[in-house]
Amino acid sequence: MLFGFLILGLAFSGASATANLVNSTVNGTVTVPSELTPEKKPGDEVRPQFGGATVVVEPFIEAFVPGVGWVVAVGSLVALIAKYLYSKPVSEFTEGFVSEIPDRITYNGQELAKGVKTNFWGTEVEIGYGYVKKKWGGLKKETVIVKSVITITRDEVKAVEDLFSPKEYGKLLAQAYLNGWDANDAKKLAEDFDREYRGFRAHFNGANLDCGVFEGGDVIIDAKGAKHIIFNHIMKKPGKDQFTHISAVDLLNEMGKVIENPDKIKCGDIISGKQRIVLVKYSPKLGKKVVVVIERIKWGMYRIVTAFPPSSRRY
Repeated sequence: MLFGFLILGLAFSGASATANLVNSTVNGTVTVPSELTPEKKPGDEVRPQFGGATVVVEPFIEAFVPGVGWVVAVGSLVALIAKYLYSKPVSEFTEGFVSEIPDRITYNGQELAKGVKTNFWGTEVEIGYGYVKKKWGGLKKETVIVKSVITITRDEVKAVEDLFSPKEYGKLLAQAYLNGWDANDAKKLAEDFDREYRGFRAHFNGANLDCGVFEGGDVIIDAKGAKHIIFNHIMKKPGKDQFTHISAVDLLNEMGKVIENPDKIKCGDIISGKQRIVLVKYSPKLGKKVVVVIERIKWGMYRIVTAFPPSSRRY
């Protein structure tokens, strides 16, 4: 496996760079070659700390490599290295998440670099910000995550694979984090909604509108609608034009109430030749209006296109 990892590295960095990429000692360090490392910035330097130990503030990854042991990689290729070190769903998620978040942050006055730590089997990963602590002249390295951003398992990544590819899911939750979400809360919303949406059913009573006469019928949520609802809401800032502090089950219940007893029904846009219908109702539970957009998929059957709390007086 390690040999395969080195060969794959050739395609990206050249033979000479790859030769320096892996130190094959147990508890060793993978150091990114200097020609592949971005220009140093304040905080990149190794700083003395902990009575003789030193601290390196650069992106890092700690993972177990069969035949080698625990390996610490430091430098700009963390996302690239990660994809070859452990199980595919987790590695692809990590690659997507790490590619979106900043290399460094200042947290409680301390400069930290983004980092990745896996469990022994590579089936769980923690992504956050911290540093690498070097002891005994660099013979022993310890990764420290000071601010954890998200922890996710292989099963959690696979749980939503009908809606999001692992890499796409990683990028989505990273953007949620950058927009102010707790990334673990965004993950839970996506997981819960994915688990519950297939059982959703509501009855639309029909309407006679300027854009047409619409018969009553059942309303469902398909994968496309579920993905749009999840994506649309967790890409926004919590508390701003968004459902917050509500479970996926409660959200689905509120959407059902809008469909079955709306305060207002109006014509929506025509997309791909299909007339959309906009249903609006005030939700006491949420303390705001809820908009549900539906479209007919066949006679007596509709699908939810999306749902959201409106941000303007348009509704």
